[in-house]
Amino acid sequence: METKHQTELEGIHTEKEKLQRLVSHQSHTIEDLEKSLHAANSNTSLLQRQQLQLLESVQSLVQLVSQGKGELIPQESPGLARDCAQNRRAGFNTSGIYTLHVANMTEPRKVFCDMETERGGWTVIQRRTNGSVNFQRKWKEYKQGFGDPAGEYWLGNEAVHLLTSQASYSLRVELLDWEGNQAYAHYETFQLGSERHLYRISLKGYSGTAGQQSGIVLQGINFSTRDSDNDNCFCKCAQMLSGGWWFDACGLSNLNGIYYPAKHNVRKLNGIRWHYFQGPSYSLKGTRMMIRPSDF
Repeated sequence: METKHQTELEGIHTEKEKLQRLVSHQSHTIEDLEKSLHAANSNTSLLQRQQLQLLESVQSLVQLVSQGKGELIPQESPGLARDCAQNRRAGFNTSGIYTLHVANMTEPRKVFCDMETERGGWTVIQRRTNGSVNFQRKWKEYKQGFGDPAGEYWLGNEAVHLLTSQASYSLRVELLDWEGNQAYAHYETFQLGSERHLYRISLKGYSGTAGQQSGIVLQGINFSTRDSDNDNCFCKCAQMLSGGWWFDACGLSNLNGIYYPAKHNVRKLNGIRWHYFQGPSYSLKGTRMMIRPSDF
């Protein structure tokens, strides 16, 4: 019995030594893992520092290049302005797409800002260039806006109403025919009524090269679309002439008409027209409508 007990005791000691060696080996393994993890963390921190240094270098390079061109890199973000004029006053002098925060609108709006024409600061509210966007839309779409600010688009009657209700604005209309001739119409004051007032347009102080008289009736005309007839004609101008516009009795202009290509643009009463520039049946190649505060 004593011999058997001694044998079992030796076996237990042997197992204990094996366990101790295993624990020691695992401890070394854990230490190695901790060292590897620490090294990885150090490498990550180094990589982050290198990325930050690279970003700072790129920003410095952009600053130097821009200064070399005589431009200004503003320190203020352009994302909080209500119109393009505010961005221009803040020092942003490059034409392009900006995000505006119009008062009383639930979401910001992307627009094209012209920062060059007549000192810049223009918020583009309409543009036609190539016929890529369909302007044969209903009332709701003209209210909300449609298209792409990088190309053809309509900013939206509601946004224009809210903008022109918070300050006095001017309107500039630019026209381009298929022969390369350009003209413009400038209105010293421009305001768009609310939807309850059918987005009625109010204009004063016409000048420009797009004819001796205004192509839009100055005393105020309601906006009409094919599904909301608010003009002064029994013939329903928006259905007959297409698009959404301030038609009056079908009127002297419609910049939202059908886009007709070159050589197919004459004798088109439902095209893009401005009576006092190229006549009542000539469909234009390009148009822009832009607004900015009157005191800019």
